[in-house]
Amino acid sequence: MKLNTQTISHTVAVVILLLLVCALPTMNAMASTTDQQRATQAVETGEILSLRVILERLEPSHPGQVLDVEFEQKKGVWIYELKILKAGGRLQKLKIDAKTGEIISNKER
Repeated sequence: MKLNTQTISHTVAVVILLLLVCALPTMNAMASTTDQQRATQAVETGEILSLRVILERLEPSHPGQVLDVEFEQKKGVWIYELKILKAGGRLQKLKIDAKTGEIISNKER
C-alpha cells in the first residue's frame, strides 16, 4: 500500500488531537490541585480564611448545596467563588473575599 504525504499528515494530526484530548482531564486535575495547594498555603500563613470557616459563616444566610468552589486571585484579592443550589432549583453564585469573608458579588438564577 502506498501512502501519500496528505494521508500521513492527516494521521499525525488525528494522533496529536487524541493525545491532547486524553491529556485534558489530567490538566484539569493539576489545576485543581494547584488551587488547593495555593489556598492551603494562604490559610496556613493567615492570608485568608479557610473554606470551612467561610461555609460555616454563610450557611445561616445562604442555605443550600454547594455544587462548586473555585479559588482565584483578582487584582491582589483572593476570592472564593461558590455555586450553591438553592431550594426550588435556583442557582446562586457568590464571590467571597477570602480574607474577610465579605460577599463581593451575589447573583441568582
